[in-house]
Amino acid sequence: MQTKSFKAILKSTALALAILPFAAAAFGQQTVNLTAGPTTTTMPDGTTVPMWGYSCGTAVTGSTATCAALNPAAATAGTWSPVVITVPAASAGATALTINLTNNLLFTPAGTATQNGVPTSIVILGQVGGGLGQLSQRTSTTPPDHSLAQGCPTWFIADPNTPPGVPCTANDSGAIPPTQGPRVQSFSTEVAAGSAASLAWPALVPGTYLLESGTHPSIQVPMGLIGMLVVTTVPAGTTAGTAYPGATTAAGAVPAVTYNAELPLEFSEIDPVQNKAVDAAVRTPGFTEANTRTMGGAIGSIAVTSGGSGYTSNPTVTISAPGGTGTTATATADVGAVITGVTLTSGGSGYATTTTVTL
Repeated sequence: MQTKSFKAILKSTALALAILPFAAAAFGQQTVNLTAGPTTTTMPDGTTVPMWGYSCGTAVTGSTATCAALNPAAATAGTWSPVVITVPAASAGATALTINLTNNLLFTPAGTATQNGVPTSIVILGQVGGGLGQLSQRTSTTPPDHSLAQGCPTWFIADPNTPPGVPCTANDSGAIPPTQGPRVQSFSTEVAAGSAASLAWPALVPGTYLLESGTHPSIQVPMGLIGMLVVTTVPAGTTAGTAYPGATTAAGAVPAVTYNAELPLEFSEIDPVQNKAVDAAVRTPGFTEANTRTMGGAIGSIAVTSGGSGYTSNPTVTISAPGGTGTTATATADVGAVITGVTLTSGGSGYATTTTVTL
């Protein structure tokens, strides 16, 4: 396993069905309480790994939808487990679901009482609801600044002076980075840390679906904010359950798919290195979910754009730029005249913007 790189979580769901004839049930609006928060899990080698996960809340009066941990043993021990929400399919009309989501993704850095909060949301893959697809519900962040990115080597397609087939060996002022649009933060209705919201799916379709975070999913899904939704008519006594109801089509009648037992399974993976890095980040003072990282490097050279006049000795060189450190240089001037050059003795590190040199 490559633990030095971020990996997309591998997920799939399965529902084992034993076939039997029959089916029936009728229910309407269903509601479950769900909480997102930090937790842990123990790996086979005994290592404890930080996780984020969902936990089921108190059952809602009048609702026959159920919420449970996929791993009952983990729930008993108070450690991480995906959840499975089962919603009885309505025999007539739409099957609707409301998830009352409480966001407890709050982290207190050592030595401070100020908590860092992480927003979250929910998407059910293959189902419309929870704010998914509604532009007014989607949140985004400003993209990183690409204006100072390398020219020709990075944006060679945009460089009019380097046609296809011509080697690109140096920066070119004609190579303009493409305009960067806002980066999506939450694909569905966002719930702020420390708050709660009701998320609605008004027309569920029978089947088994992945449920996961819709906020920065490349981080929050591998951290453990995953689960399953099963929309079905469960078996009752000697009456078989119905996975998919029968239907009448132009080609003829389609029989219902029935079963007498089910076993929900969800496959995923855990990267301890990534999870520990995320946990350390959110527990750092001043952390914010909207931060972007700018990669900085060393200064390669200093060019004299104006040599000035009247210098009687070699002047002191002062170098300043946000984030950079460790750069030193010496200037050479003709006595009584202009500066002829600046020699770089150490390029330093961490510079991400144009560097200013004053003499």
